[in-house]
Amino acid sequence: MIDSAWRRTFSALDGSGYARRSPASNLTNGAAGGVDLAAGEARYPLPGPVRAELGTAVADLDLLGYGHPTGDLRLRAAFLQHLLAGASTRDSRPPLSAGAGDPDQVLVTAGGKEAAALALRYLLNQHGGHGLLLPKPGWEPYRIWAAGFDVPVMPYSPAAFAADPNLLRTLARGQQRPSVLVLNYPHNPTGVTIDQASLNQLLATASELGMAVLSDEVYRWFGPKPVSAMFAPAYDPRTHLIVDSTSKWLTTAGLRVGFLVGRCDVISNLSAFRGTYASGTSVVDQRLAHQLLSSPAATGWLAEVRLDVDRVRDETVKLLAELGVVVLSHGGLYVWCNRDLGHPGVLQDAPSPAPALLTPGDGFGSPGRVRLCTARAGLEPAEAAAAVFAALRGPDA
Repeated sequence: MIDSAWRRTFSALDGSGYARRSPASNLTNGAAGGVDLAAGEARYPLPGPVRAELGTAVADLDLLGYGHPTGDLRLRAAFLQHLLAGASTRDSRPPLSAGAGDPDQVLVTAGGKEAAALALRYLLNQHGGHGLLLPKPGWEPYRIWAAGFDVPVMPYSPAAFAADPNLLRTLARGQQRPSVLVLNYPHNPTGVTIDQASLNQLLATASELGMAVLSDEVYRWFGPKPVSAMFAPAYDPRTHLIVDSTSKWLTTAGLRVGFLVGRCDVISNLSAFRGTYASGTSVVDQRLAHQLLSSPAATGWLAEVRLDVDRVRDETVKLLAELGVVVLSHGGLYVWCNRDLGHPGVLQDAPSPAPALLTPGDGFGSPGRVRLCTARAGLEPAEAAAAVFAALRGPDA
């Protein structure tokens, strides 16, 4: 059985564009010197005051031993405070489940990817492997993990679900009902966002149909308003798990600090399981993450980063359209485009810029598409649009 799971996983990797054989294999038409719009993260240098605070926080550590298996208590509490703060951005505070705000509902992991892997495996084990509803295009590891468990995958359009949550009921009708639904808004790679009312409806329908839900919210704070499964009246931490990470909204992919939110007994069981293969998450990384979450200087800087992310992305999208690049959707950190140009425009600047580094849609199950991330400090929208146009036009144009 174990051998079969490994064989299925490696087979899924071999057939996926996500499986990278070299550092450059996820890039398309990139050239040396071209602006890097491929890496799916916000790249903004830490300002001096924030760096100084981080240095002091680490210097205060007097013991570099094993941390708490579930994660540093102060970090778990600060994360929950950050998550629940999203409610204050709404007109009225939404109802929250019993125990919401209890740090024992949070497991700290080594990045969001580990949190997602633990959450999906747990839900499939607890609620059956009759089928997994996954967004397509979407983040490929979910499909690869499902293949290892020999669980059938049923794709859905994240844009269609956001526009009409009733499609969940329609999709589950007349066929083997899936047991687990994965949600990811704002969505990678399309940038599609969702409002809280629509997310509430998806959670309510999933609960009615007996589906467990994994809500992948690593891009939450790059949406128009922060939304979360935890704010949904139907949210049930026994069957609905939330995955998050510092990588995106704290612009610290290198920290590898993730979060998994569920009922206390679920978190306790997952912490015990995690202890069989990992000895906690780095105490240094957790201290740095806590400082970023609790520092007014960091909070102010991150607010400016998010405004810049929106501005550069939206202005780049307008310029791309003028150049004939077909933008299918955009939001959060990403712009999702056709690989082929529509009615190509003409670059006004000379010489032609070096082609941008882009991420092809193959790694998301959608050949013929490309994803770009314009969340870069100092990036000019005109520069980004020109580099994308040069990449899609190709060297022989």
